[in-house]
Amino acid sequence: MSSTAIDSAIARRGSHQGRRSVTARLPRPPVADQPRWSVVIPVHNCADYLSRALPEVISQLATRDDAEIIVVDDASSDNPAQVVDRLGRGRVQYRANPAHLGAVSTFNRCLALATGELVHLLHGDDAVLPGFYTAMEQALAEPTMVAAVCRVRDLDAHDTPLYMTRSYRKGTGVWTNALDAFAVSNRVRAPGIVVRRAAYERVGGYRTDLPHAADWDMWTRLAAQGPIVFVDEVLAVYRRHDTSDSWPRIRTGANVRERVSAISVVSAYVAPNRRAPTTRKALAYSVVFAARTALSLVKAGEWSAAGRQAHEAVRCVWLMPGGVPVDEHSISAAR
Repeated sequence: MSSTAIDSAIARRGSHQGRRSVTARLPRPPVADQPRWSVVIPVHNCADYLSRALPEVISQLATRDDAEIIVVDDASSDNPAQVVDRLGRGRVQYRANPAHLGAVSTFNRCLALATGELVHLLHGDDAVLPGFYTAMEQALAEPTMVAAVCRVRDLDAHDTPLYMTRSYRKGTGVWTNALDAFAVSNRVRAPGIVVRRAAYERVGGYRTDLPHAADWDMWTRLAAQGPIVFVDEVLAVYRRHDTSDSWPRIRTGANVRERVSAISVVSAYVAPNRRAPTTRKALAYSVVFAARTALSLVKAGEWSAAGRQAHEAVRCVWLMPGGVPVDEHSISAAR
């Protein structure tokens, strides 16, 4: 599929985001032209963070002729093209969206543009640490593995460490209960996952009707497709800041409401006899998630936003005894 055709299709999809989710299949690139790596970097008004992240990506892949690096700009006003020109060393492609599509539709365009066997969707305000691409490639040496997930360090806007994701197994290896874990809570930070493109081709793109939980749904769909490798090393950075796409939803509590909506979707990926208890457990995790978010907001002096999170936590407690209905129609539409 040509770049023009991809742009046209994504633009049409972006203009229909109010409709039921569409998870379009990805076109398969010609095998003869397929590189090993695609690093696709969606950006929207984060040129400063991009200038910090891009050099490390290039450094790790500079000696390889089987890697493509693509920055996909969603109508930024801070000129990320200039960052690419200044730091890209001729290795980085710059692709502007045909219009402002929003985060999830931009992720889908990134997947459509990526032609590599292994795809890393690195948000422009996140980063990789030394050794990321070597470790993740080694983890995916076995062709049956659909994705590899590493541990991630959370930083604030000023590079202050906030949190480090936990080890879900001792040492690197297959994450044996990944599907059950993912169906309950989002255990993956976006910069810390690499996905085999063939797996994306099987499951389709990100759901545009789950703007705050599209990644959670995607990881669960992938885990339902095949084995996930857990890489027990901290190899990526996830940035938390109040200009991120998530912040407006956190301030209103929409992030938790969308999380509850997503529970109806992701629970359908587990076996039918486990769906009801899975939804109740997911609601319990949502209570913890909202309460922790509220506490963090209180510490930051964001009292109104903290109150919204607390309200949503109470709502999740109220829903727990009966769970939430599984949206099997939604799942069939996404497959």
